[in-house]
Amino acid sequence: MDVSSAPTRYAEALLFAAEMVDAATRPPHGDHGEEVLRDPYAQEMLRHQSDWSWCDNRQDVDLAASGALRATVEYVAHRHGIALPNRTGRAYERWPDVDDRLARLESALRFAVEAAEQAWPHRLQQVLAPWVRQHLAALLATAARAEGLGSLDARVRRAVKLAWQYRSVWYELFADHHWQGRPPAPWWCLDGTLAVRSPFDGYATTQVPSYALHMTHLDLTAGRGEGELTVAYFGTVPLTSYPVAVTDGVPTLPTDMEVGHRTAVADALSAFGLTRAEK
Repeated sequence: MDVSSAPTRYAEALLFAAEMVDAATRPPHGDHGEEVLRDPYAQEMLRHQSDWSWCDNRQDVDLAASGALRATVEYVAHRHGIALPNRTGRAYERWPDVDDRLARLESALRFAVEAAEQAWPHRLQQVLAPWVRQHLAALLATAARAEGLGSLDARVRRAVKLAWQYRSVWYELFADHHWQGRPPAPWWCLDGTLAVRSPFDGYATTQVPSYALHMTHLDLTAGRGEGELTVAYFGTVPLTSYPVAVTDGVPTLPTDMEVGHRTAVADALSAFGLTRAEK
């Protein structure tokens, strides 16, 4: 999906998430009043579906894409907030073309995250972009013939929420790094496995690094994990990566790692919920 096809395909693809949650839940008092929730959402989506003519730049495209995505996330959350589970039936029985629908939804969510990446460029894209695409592909993989509505609904909801969180964190990373007057940059966590931080560098001296700690395995209960810290300076300085291992809540790091990077690992692990000192 690209900008030229988005006006006719983007909102239609996102609407499958709403169909999915409708099929997997039921209102507590029958269908009475259900349209009060669905109709405003549908109207919002149709508005985004038809009006992209004002998009003159990459930031406009991001606003249009994120508006429809936000409306979908809100609808799915509200529906689950007021409805009861209704997980009888199989996905293939409901939608014989379910694999095509999942593929179109994945394409739409990739379009949304790409719109954010292009609107608010950041060097951590080399780490975050493949990460989010791999997660979306896994969550929206082909449905098994016997997969029930509840299982597929959970996958779809998680994918839509992840795309929205990614877009939001991406925007905040750019703002933290470039815009003066904001509070000190926090660690932003995604999916419990990725923590990122990009402190302000308004003078573009390339002396203030951004960080991404990706834990390929993390067991908070046991205090164990393994992953990689990526350090990104702006300009032409190459990205640097360091292995990170955690045992009993304590990180073990390469001996040649700078003090500032060690502090970043400790802070990122604290954001995940691990707070013990380094070996």
